[in-house]
Amino acid sequence: MDREKIIKILSDIDKYLKDLEGRKIVSLGDLRNLEKYYACSMILFSLLNRVIDLGQEIVISKKFGMPSSYKDIFRLLYERRIVNKKNFEGLKKFVDLRNALSHEYYRADEKKIFDALQEIEQVEKFVSEAKNFLKKN
Repeated sequence: MDREKIIKILSDIDKYLKDLEGRKIVSLGDLRNLEKYYACSMILFSLLNRVIDLGQEIVISKKFGMPSSYKDIFRLLYERRIVNKKNFEGLKKFVDLRNALSHEYYRADEKKIFDALQEIEQVEKFVSEAKNFLKKN
């Protein structure tokens, strides 16, 4: 396992989480400000890419299988009990959002971004579970 790579991924995730918190989005109306909307969208996109990178690094380095999709990464982690069912379901929704932000930006409206911000604890939970797994393995 490439420890330096994982440390960098975790550092990036922490930075993006702090960046999102710094946006101080407390209501859907806050995202009607285009600057806040675009900033949060891009921070979320960057965050979700790094969350996927973290999952992929664990799956590949521990030889859990070859994921065929981003969702498959989290399925493999769920099957190995690294993430629980609720977290697995939440992470799959984040993959959908990441794909919308990447390929169909028009689908990621203010409501979807706000809903994702309300569920960001799923990312935090995954990071915590990944760290625990990495400490033990």
